[in-house]
Amino acid sequence: MDDDIALEMTLIELISSRICHDLVGPVGAVNAGAELMGEEGVSDDEALALMRKSGLEAARRLQLFRLAFGRAGNSVDTASMRDAARHAYEAEGKVTLDWQDLAFDPSHGRVVLNMVMLAREALPFGGTISVTHDSGGRTTVRAEGKRAALRAEVMNVLENEVSADELDPRTVHGFFVRNLAKRTGGALSVLQQEANIALIYV
Repeated sequence: MDDDIALEMTLIELISSRICHDLVGPVGAVNAGAELMGEEGVSDDEALALMRKSGLEAARRLQLFRLAFGRAGNSVDTASMRDAARHAYEAEGKVTLDWQDLAFDPSHGRVVLNMVMLAREALPFGGTISVTHDSGGRTTVRAEGKRAALRAEVMNVLENEVSADELDPRTVHGFFVRNLAKRTGGALSVLQQEANIALIYV
């Protein structure tokens, strides 16, 4: 019991740190836009455009985190999860998401959403993320782009049993996805190839 509580507290702390880290960029840009208002040589229209773009990106990331990590993800339909990811990446402007209208129950859809987010981590220079589901029940999320790859420490968490003490904000998402897949009765595997990486959930 005490171990379970300790694990939960560690995950809460690390996921909170991860969310804050991912929001620093767009929230900071909103603040920068506000500071540019009235600056000599910078039009208010330019500053407002920066604030609108960054504010939209922050809002869409928050919705994505709410479905991926929060209880809302246990009850929302797959289309809403897909749209949240698509809108977040459209606002970001670096990744194209190809996720067709595939029907999953919410618990499996949440796993797929987290796989998509993990695939985004593998695209430092942007690219394409595709989601497919075959007749055998296998779901594949593939990330394709320049130098597409997950960090070695993230791969370690996905492929091996690790303790909570070994986690940090960069690796906690991989740990979370792997255990989320287990909790739904499935298993997650990773296939790394040149310029693409596939996350496979069965």
